[in-house]
Amino acid sequence: MIPNIKKELVIAAAQDTCFNVFTQKMDLWWPREYHVGQCPMVEMLLESGTGGRWYTRHEDGSEVNVGTVLTWNPFELLVLNWQIDANFRYNPKVVTEVEVKFIAEGAGTTRVLLEHKDLDRMGEGGKAIESMDGGWGHDP
Repeated sequence: MIPNIKKELVIAAAQDTCFNVFTQKMDLWWPREYHVGQCPMVEMLLESGTGGRWYTRHEDGSEVNVGTVLTWNPFELLVLNWQIDANFRYNPKVVTEVEVKFIAEGAGTTRVLLEHKDLDRMGEGGKAIESMDGGWGHDP
């Protein structure tokens, strides 16, 4: 069994700001080298609301799916379906969850808890699982 990836950050910003930056400005903090497209990524996008699409755009104009929004509860909870397999390819049959909780700890402080679950569902081997822990903890 592959253990869940867990990350925790305390951010000097209000809960709504943290949620909005994570969801609406994902392109600002997502590392450019972490994508599944065939050419360099130019943008990481997340459509708001349950059922929203999570995808990347690339230099050649292509778009590559990453997953979908399973739960959209501003400004407290976001659950994403990560549909990337162990070989770092989009696979609509893969269902792993990225759960992100935004916990207000004061007027200007938020604790962000991220947990990537069900990694066994990604399949055997491959480079994705080996690099994911570092990717989620990447310091832009």
